[in-house]
Amino acid sequence: MEKRGLNLDVITRAAVQLLDDVGLAELSTRRLAAKLGVQSPTLYWHVTNKAQLLDLVAEAICADAFDVDATLGWRDQLSSGLRQFRALLLAHRDAAALLRERPPTGPHRLAHLETTARILLEAGFSPDDAAGISRLLSAHMLDSAQAEPCPAPMANYPNLSRLAPAFGRLSDTDLFELGVTVILDGLEHRLLR
Repeated sequence: MEKRGLNLDVITRAAVQLLDDVGLAELSTRRLAAKLGVQSPTLYWHVTNKAQLLDLVAEAICADAFDVDATLGWRDQLSSGLRQFRALLLAHRDAAALLRERPPTGPHRLAHLETTARILLEAGFSPDDAAGISRLLSAHMLDSAQAEPCPAPMANYPNLSRLAPAFGRLSDTDLFELGVTVILDGLEHRLLR
């Protein structure tokens, strides 16, 4: 049933915009219905529940495929994919929190995981290592897109106090790039063992 041009695509686009406007905590079917100018029950002709709506939003956020040059070495392919995924996460408010909350089940998110799995397996990592590395990379990506505040210096914690200026100087991008380098260095070492 379609009411006033309402369909799954219109609902999903409006929900992504609402996520960007109010954030994940405030994204509700009631608010979405109001944004679309319909009553909440009208949405349920198209979307079963809020969980399905969140899955649709997560898929929409991840709709852009990674443009990873398969002729590059595995390390460069992963770096490129990670940077593209981070840009995707930063393009939408609370995207990292949403993706952490909703498991990947749709074709766009699964395609991103497939790309990572292909790169790792072709590099020579075992299936067990590739699975673990995929989870590690996902965790790094989601964490780097939701930066935590830097700790304040405290007299009883001399090492933290010593690091406080460095915490303040490092941007979220600096921390992301450091994480990518450390992870890839470790993976390269593991692969060469």
